Amino acid sequence: MVLRKWMKLSFVLVFLLSWILPTTSWASEAEESGTFTMKVSSQMPNYGDTIEVLITGHQLIDVYAFEINMEYDPTRLKFIDAKSDAPGFSVPPIVKDSHIQLAHTKVGKGKGLEGEQSLFKLHFQAVQNGNNELTLSSVKIVDSKLGSVTKQTNAKSTLTIHHPYTFDDLDSFDWAVEAIEDLASKGIVNGTGERQFSPDSAVTRADFLVLLMRALGLKGTGGQPFDDIDANVYYAQPVAVARGLGIVQGNEANQFHPKDSITREDMMVLTDRALRASNHLTLVGDQSDLTLFEDVPLIADYAFTSVATLVQIGLVHGYANQVFPKETTNRAQAAVLIYNLLTYIK
Repeated sequence: MVLRKWMKLSFVLVFLLSWILPTTSWASEAEESGTFTMKVSSQMPNYGDTIEVLITGHQLIDVYAFEINMEYDPTRLKFIDAKSDAPGFSVPPIVKDSHIQLAHTKVGKGKGLEGEQSLFKLHFQAVQNGNNELTLSSVKIVDSKLGSVTKQTNAKSTLTIHHPYTFDDLDSFDWAVEAIEDLASKGIVNGTGERQFSPDSAVTRADFLVLLMRALGLKGTGGQPFDDIDANVYYAQPVAVARGLGIVQGNEANQFHPKDSITREDMMVLTDRALRASNHLTLVGDQSDLTLFEDVPLIADYAFTSVATLVQIGLVHGYANQVFPKETTNRAQAAVLIYNLLTYIK
Protein backbone atom coordinates (compact mmCIF):
# COMPACT_ATOMS: atom_id res chain seq x y z
CA MET A 1 0.00 0.00 0.00
CA VAL A 2 2.83 2.40 0.93
CA LEU A 3 4.67 1.56 -2.31
CA ARG A 4 1.55 2.18 -4.36
CA LYS A 5 0.99 5.59 -2.79
CA TRP A 6 4.64 6.49 -3.34
CA MET A 7 4.45 5.43 -7.01
CA LYS A 8 1.36 7.55 -7.63
CA LEU A 9 2.91 10.50 -5.84
CA SER A 10 6.10 10.06 -7.89
CA PHE A 11 4.17 10.13 -11.12
CA VAL A 12 2.10 13.18 -10.16
CA LEU A 13 5.24 14.94 -8.99
CA VAL A 14 7.06 14.28 -12.27
CA PHE A 15 4.27 15.71 -14.37
CA LEU A 16 3.46 18.64 -12.11
CA LEU A 17 7.08 19.71 -12.00
CA SER A 18 7.42 19.33 -15.76
CA TRP A 19 4.44 21.65 -16.27
CA ILE A 20 5.31 24.21 -13.59
CA LEU A 21 9.07 24.59 -14.02
CA PRO A 22 10.45 26.45 -17.03
CA THR A 23 11.75 24.05 -19.66
CA THR A 24 14.11 26.21 -21.68
CA SER A 25 17.15 25.21 -19.66
CA TRP A 26 15.91 21.75 -18.67
CA ALA A 27 14.59 20.32 -21.88
CA SER A 28 17.73 19.59 -23.87
CA GLU A 29 17.51 15.78 -23.68
CA ALA A 30 13.74 15.78 -23.98
CA GLU A 31 13.95 17.93 -27.09
CA GLU A 32 16.58 15.70 -28.63
CA SER A 33 14.62 12.52 -27.91
CA GLY A 34 13.41 10.71 -31.01
CA THR A 35 10.22 10.07 -32.96
CA PHE A 36 6.96 8.22 -32.37
CA THR A 37 5.01 5.90 -34.65
CA MET A 38 1.66 4.13 -34.60
CA LYS A 39 1.09 0.69 -36.12
CA VAL A 40 -2.35 -0.90 -36.57
CA SER A 41 -2.76 -4.70 -36.62
CA SER A 42 -5.25 -4.58 -39.52
CA GLN A 43 -6.32 -1.72 -41.72
CA MET A 44 -9.26 -3.68 -43.15
CA PRO A 45 -10.87 -5.36 -40.13
CA ASN A 46 -14.28 -6.99 -40.17
CA TYR A 47 -17.15 -5.86 -37.99
CA GLY A 48 -16.62 -7.27 -34.49
CA ASP A 49 -12.85 -7.77 -34.87
CA THR A 50 -10.41 -6.66 -32.18
CA ILE A 51 -7.77 -4.24 -33.46
CA GLU A 52 -4.42 -3.70 -31.77
CA VAL A 53 -2.67 -0.34 -32.03
CA LEU A 54 1.02 -0.25 -31.12
CA ILE A 55 2.67 3.07 -30.26
CA THR A 56 6.46 2.95 -30.37
CA GLY A 57 9.18 5.46 -29.53
CA HIS A 58 12.38 5.49 -31.60
CA GLN A 59 15.82 6.86 -30.75
CA LEU A 60 14.64 7.79 -27.27
CA ILE A 61 16.94 9.64 -24.92
CA ASP A 62 16.22 9.49 -21.18
CA VAL A 63 12.40 9.35 -21.45
CA TYR A 64 11.39 9.02 -17.80
CA ALA A 65 7.65 9.73 -18.25
CA PHE A 66 5.37 10.27 -21.22
CA GLU A 67 1.84 11.32 -22.03
CA ILE A 68 0.19 10.20 -25.30
CA ASN A 69 -2.81 11.90 -26.90
CA MET A 70 -4.90 10.16 -29.57
CA GLU A 71 -8.07 10.81 -31.55
CA TYR A 72 -10.47 8.16 -32.87
CA ASP A 73 -14.08 7.73 -34.01
CA PRO A 74 -16.08 6.18 -31.12
CA THR A 75 -19.04 5.48 -33.43
CA ARG A 76 -16.93 2.97 -35.37
CA LEU A 77 -14.40 1.81 -32.78
CA LYS A 78 -15.03 0.84 -29.17
CA PHE A 79 -12.06 1.42 -26.89
CA ILE A 80 -11.25 -1.72 -24.86
CA ASP A 81 -7.97 -1.14 -23.01
CA ALA A 82 -4.43 0.21 -23.13
CA LYS A 83 -1.33 -1.35 -21.56
CA SER A 84 2.34 -0.46 -21.46
CA ASP A 85 5.26 -2.89 -21.34
CA ALA A 86 7.66 -0.12 -20.34
CA PRO A 87 9.09 -0.33 -16.82
CA GLY A 88 7.15 1.69 -14.28
CA PHE A 89 3.40 2.16 -14.01
CA SER A 90 0.54 3.67 -16.00
CA VAL A 91 -2.34 5.90 -15.05
CA PRO A 92 -5.79 4.60 -16.10
CA PRO A 93 -6.61 5.91 -19.60
CA ILE A 94 -8.71 9.05 -19.81
CA VAL A 95 -11.28 8.62 -22.58
CA LYS A 96 -13.59 11.52 -23.42
CA ASP A 97 -15.62 11.69 -26.61
CA SER A 98 -13.13 11.04 -29.41
CA HIS A 99 -10.00 11.72 -27.32
CA ILE A 100 -7.80 9.23 -25.46
CA GLN A 101 -5.03 10.31 -23.09
CA LEU A 102 -2.46 7.80 -21.81
CA ALA A 103 0.29 8.41 -19.28
CA HIS A 104 3.17 6.33 -17.91
CA THR A 105 6.22 6.93 -15.75
CA LYS A 106 9.29 5.09 -14.47
CA VAL A 107 9.90 5.07 -10.73
CA GLY A 108 13.00 5.48 -8.64
CA LYS A 109 16.36 6.91 -9.56
CA GLY A 110 18.13 6.53 -12.85
CA LYS A 111 17.70 7.55 -16.44
CA GLY A 112 14.59 7.02 -18.50
CA LEU A 113 13.95 4.89 -21.57
CA GLU A 114 16.60 4.75 -24.27
CA GLY A 115 16.59 3.69 -27.92
CA GLU A 116 13.51 1.95 -29.29
CA GLN A 117 10.67 1.10 -26.92
CA SER A 118 7.07 -0.06 -27.19
CA LEU A 119 5.17 2.60 -25.22
CA PHE A 120 1.53 1.44 -25.31
CA LYS A 121 -0.64 -1.25 -26.86
CA LEU A 122 -4.26 -0.27 -27.28
CA HIS A 123 -7.16 -2.52 -28.22
CA PHE A 124 -10.35 -1.49 -29.99
CA GLN A 125 -13.38 -3.39 -31.27
CA ALA A 126 -14.79 -2.58 -34.70
CA VAL A 127 -18.46 -1.77 -34.07
CA GLN A 128 -19.57 -0.13 -37.32
CA ASN A 129 -18.48 -0.49 -40.89
CA GLY A 130 -16.94 2.36 -42.87
CA ASN A 131 -13.77 4.43 -42.74
CA ASN A 132 -12.24 5.51 -39.45
CA GLU A 133 -9.12 7.58 -38.91
CA LEU A 134 -6.85 7.04 -35.90
CA THR A 135 -4.56 9.96 -35.09
CA LEU A 136 -1.57 10.01 -32.77
CA SER A 137 -1.74 13.74 -32.22
CA SER A 138 1.01 14.42 -29.66
CA VAL A 139 3.42 12.89 -27.18
CA LYS A 140 4.67 14.78 -24.14
CA ILE A 141 7.92 13.44 -22.70
CA VAL A 142 9.71 14.19 -19.46
CA ASP A 143 13.35 13.28 -18.82
CA SER A 144 14.92 12.27 -15.53
CA LYS A 145 15.94 15.90 -14.89
CA LEU A 146 12.30 16.98 -15.26
CA GLY A 147 12.91 18.62 -18.60
CA SER A 148 9.82 18.27 -20.77
CA VAL A 149 8.66 18.86 -24.30
CA THR A 150 5.48 18.14 -26.26
CA LYS A 151 6.03 16.68 -29.71
CA GLN A 152 3.30 17.07 -32.31
CA THR A 153 3.22 13.92 -34.39
CA ASN A 154 -0.13 13.85 -36.25
CA ALA A 155 0.59 10.28 -37.33
CA LYS A 156 -2.57 8.94 -38.96
CA SER A 157 -3.88 5.53 -39.93
CA THR A 158 -7.13 4.95 -41.83
CA LEU A 159 -9.14 1.80 -41.14
CA THR A 160 -11.83 0.45 -43.42
CA ILE A 161 -14.21 -1.69 -41.40
CA HIS A 162 -16.28 -4.25 -43.27
CA HIS A 163 -19.44 -5.92 -42.11
CA PRO A 164 -19.50 -9.70 -42.40
CA TYR A 165 -22.38 -9.01 -44.75
CA THR A 166 -22.36 -8.84 -48.53
CA PHE A 167 -23.13 -5.12 -48.46
CA ASP A 168 -21.59 -2.26 -46.47
CA ASP A 169 -24.45 0.26 -46.67
CA LEU A 170 -27.07 -1.36 -44.45
CA ASP A 171 -26.24 0.39 -41.16
CA SER A 172 -29.59 2.22 -40.97
CA PHE A 173 -31.56 -0.77 -42.19
CA ASP A 174 -31.14 -3.32 -39.40
CA TRP A 175 -34.73 -4.49 -39.94
CA ALA A 176 -33.88 -5.46 -43.54
CA VAL A 177 -30.37 -6.97 -43.22
CA GLU A 178 -31.51 -10.57 -42.76
CA ALA A 179 -33.84 -10.38 -45.75
CA ILE A 180 -31.34 -8.68 -48.06
CA GLU A 181 -28.49 -11.01 -47.15
CA ASP A 182 -30.64 -14.12 -47.57
CA LEU A 183 -31.97 -13.04 -50.96
CA ALA A 184 -28.49 -12.02 -52.12
CA SER A 185 -27.09 -15.44 -51.19
CA LYS A 186 -29.76 -17.03 -53.39
CA GLY A 187 -29.14 -14.70 -56.32
CA ILE A 188 -32.61 -13.16 -56.06
CA VAL A 189 -31.35 -9.64 -55.39
CA ASN A 190 -28.17 -8.00 -56.62
CA GLY A 191 -26.16 -5.03 -55.44
CA THR A 192 -25.84 -1.72 -57.23
CA GLY A 193 -22.04 -1.59 -56.97
CA GLU A 194 -19.14 -3.12 -55.11
CA ARG A 195 -20.53 -4.05 -51.66
CA GLN A 196 -23.36 -1.57 -52.19
CA PHE A 197 -27.09 -2.39 -52.10
CA SER A 198 -28.54 1.16 -52.10
CA PRO A 199 -31.37 0.15 -49.73
CA ASP A 200 -33.00 3.58 -49.76
CA SER A 201 -33.21 3.85 -53.56
CA ALA A 202 -36.66 3.68 -55.11
CA VAL A 203 -37.73 0.50 -56.92
CA THR A 204 -39.18 0.77 -60.42
CA ARG A 205 -42.26 -1.13 -61.49
CA ALA A 206 -40.20 -3.23 -63.89
CA ASP A 207 -37.51 -4.07 -61.35
CA PHE A 208 -40.00 -5.15 -58.70
CA LEU A 209 -41.74 -7.39 -61.20
CA VAL A 210 -38.42 -8.96 -62.24
CA LEU A 211 -37.63 -9.56 -58.56
CA LEU A 212 -41.06 -11.13 -57.98
CA MET A 213 -40.89 -13.41 -61.01
CA ARG A 214 -37.35 -14.51 -60.11
CA ALA A 215 -38.26 -15.25 -56.49
CA LEU A 216 -41.26 -17.39 -57.43
CA GLY A 217 -39.60 -18.95 -60.46
CA LEU A 218 -42.61 -18.08 -62.61
CA LYS A 219 -42.45 -19.03 -66.28
CA GLY A 220 -44.97 -19.12 -69.08
CA THR A 221 -45.96 -17.85 -72.49
CA GLY A 222 -45.51 -14.14 -73.05
CA GLY A 223 -48.62 -12.02 -73.40
CA GLN A 224 -49.21 -9.03 -75.63
CA PRO A 225 -46.20 -6.67 -75.45
CA PHE A 226 -46.66 -3.22 -73.95
CA ASP A 227 -46.15 -0.22 -76.20
CA ASP A 228 -43.71 1.44 -73.77
CA ILE A 229 -41.35 -1.55 -73.40
CA ASP A 230 -38.58 -2.16 -75.91
CA ALA A 231 -38.18 -5.84 -76.77
CA ASN A 232 -34.42 -5.70 -76.03
CA VAL A 233 -34.49 -4.42 -72.44
CA TYR A 234 -33.66 -6.86 -69.62
CA TYR A 235 -37.15 -6.75 -68.16
CA ALA A 236 -39.07 -7.28 -71.43
CA GLN A 237 -39.44 -11.05 -71.11
CA PRO A 238 -40.39 -11.17 -67.38
CA VAL A 239 -43.03 -8.47 -67.97
CA ALA A 240 -44.38 -10.33 -71.01
CA VAL A 241 -44.62 -13.60 -69.06
CA ALA A 242 -46.28 -11.77 -66.16
CA ARG A 243 -48.87 -10.37 -68.55
CA GLY A 244 -49.50 -13.81 -69.97
CA LEU A 245 -50.14 -15.07 -66.41
CA GLY A 246 -52.49 -12.19 -65.63
CA ILE A 247 -50.16 -10.60 -63.08
CA VAL A 248 -49.92 -7.28 -64.93
CA GLN A 249 -52.51 -5.61 -67.13
CA GLY A 250 -51.30 -2.13 -68.03
CA ASN A 251 -53.53 0.85 -68.71
CA GLU A 252 -55.96 1.79 -71.49
CA ALA A 253 -53.08 3.05 -73.64
CA ASN A 254 -51.38 -0.37 -73.41
CA GLN A 255 -48.57 1.02 -71.27
CA PHE A 256 -46.90 -0.44 -68.20
CA HIS A 257 -44.74 2.57 -67.20
CA PRO A 258 -41.78 0.30 -66.31
CA LYS A 259 -39.44 3.06 -65.14
CA ASP A 260 -41.90 4.67 -62.71
CA SER A 261 -41.26 4.11 -59.01
CA ILE A 262 -43.69 1.49 -57.77
CA THR A 263 -46.16 2.46 -55.06
CA ARG A 264 -46.74 0.28 -52.03
CA GLU A 265 -50.26 -0.59 -53.13
CA ASP A 266 -49.13 -1.59 -56.63
CA MET A 267 -46.37 -3.70 -55.09
CA MET A 268 -49.03 -5.50 -53.07
CA VAL A 269 -51.29 -5.96 -56.08
CA LEU A 270 -48.50 -7.58 -58.13
CA THR A 271 -47.50 -9.78 -55.18
CA ASP A 272 -51.08 -10.91 -54.59
CA ARG A 273 -51.59 -11.81 -58.26
CA ALA A 274 -48.21 -13.58 -58.50
CA LEU A 275 -49.00 -15.74 -55.47
CA ARG A 276 -52.33 -16.72 -57.00
CA ALA A 277 -50.75 -17.41 -60.39
CA SER A 278 -48.26 -19.74 -58.71
CA ASN A 279 -51.04 -21.46 -56.69
CA HIS A 280 -49.66 -20.32 -53.37
CA LEU A 281 -52.65 -18.24 -52.30
CA THR A 282 -56.40 -18.79 -52.16
CA LEU A 283 -57.39 -16.60 -49.20
CA VAL A 284 -59.10 -13.26 -49.87
CA GLY A 285 -58.85 -10.36 -47.45
CA ASP A 286 -61.58 -7.85 -46.64
CA GLN A 287 -62.32 -4.66 -44.73
CA SER A 288 -61.94 -6.40 -41.35
CA ASP A 289 -58.24 -6.97 -42.04
CA LEU A 290 -57.57 -3.24 -42.29
CA THR A 291 -59.26 -1.95 -39.14
CA LEU A 292 -55.91 -1.01 -37.55
CA PHE A 293 -54.99 1.41 -40.33
CA GLU A 294 -56.09 5.04 -40.45
CA ASP A 295 -55.34 5.63 -44.14
CA VAL A 296 -57.57 2.92 -45.63
CA PRO A 297 -59.57 5.53 -47.61
CA LEU A 298 -56.39 6.27 -49.62
CA ILE A 299 -56.21 2.72 -51.01
CA ALA A 300 -57.29 2.53 -54.66
CA ASP A 301 -60.35 0.36 -55.39
CA TYR A 302 -58.34 -2.02 -57.60
CA ALA A 303 -55.78 -2.54 -54.80
CA PHE A 304 -58.08 -2.85 -51.81
CA THR A 305 -58.49 -6.63 -51.78
CA SER A 306 -54.80 -7.24 -52.45
CA VAL A 307 -53.73 -4.95 -49.60
CA ALA A 308 -56.22 -6.61 -47.22
CA THR A 309 -55.06 -10.09 -48.25
CA LEU A 310 -51.36 -9.42 -47.72
CA VAL A 311 -52.12 -7.89 -44.31
CA GLN A 312 -54.20 -10.94 -43.42
CA ILE A 313 -51.45 -13.43 -44.24
CA GLY A 314 -48.77 -11.32 -42.55
CA LEU A 315 -46.72 -10.19 -45.54
CA VAL A 316 -47.52 -6.52 -44.89
CA HIS A 317 -47.68 -4.93 -41.45
CA GLY A 318 -47.65 -1.20 -42.05
CA TYR A 319 -46.33 1.15 -39.38
CA ALA A 320 -47.61 4.04 -37.28
CA ASN A 321 -51.17 2.73 -37.81
CA GLN A 322 -50.91 3.35 -41.54
CA VAL A 323 -50.26 1.24 -44.59
CA PHE A 324 -49.10 4.19 -46.76
CA PRO A 325 -50.55 2.89 -50.07
CA LYS A 326 -49.45 5.86 -52.18
CA GLU A 327 -45.84 6.01 -50.99
CA THR A 328 -43.13 4.59 -53.21
CA THR A 329 -41.16 1.51 -52.21
CA ASN A 330 -37.41 1.41 -51.64
CA ARG A 331 -35.11 -1.53 -52.30
CA ALA A 332 -34.97 -2.55 -48.64
CA GLN A 333 -38.76 -2.66 -48.31
CA ALA A 334 -39.09 -4.65 -51.51
CA ALA A 335 -36.49 -7.16 -50.32
CA VAL A 336 -38.29 -7.63 -46.99
CA LEU A 337 -41.59 -8.26 -48.77
CA ILE A 338 -40.03 -10.86 -51.08
CA TYR A 339 -38.29 -12.49 -48.11
CA ASN A 340 -41.58 -12.66 -46.19
CA LEU A 341 -43.26 -14.03 -49.32
CA LEU A 342 -40.74 -16.87 -49.62
CA THR A 343 -41.05 -17.62 -45.91
CA TYR A 344 -44.85 -17.73 -46.27
CA ILE A 345 -44.91 -20.16 -49.19
CA LYS A 346 -42.57 -22.55 -47.38
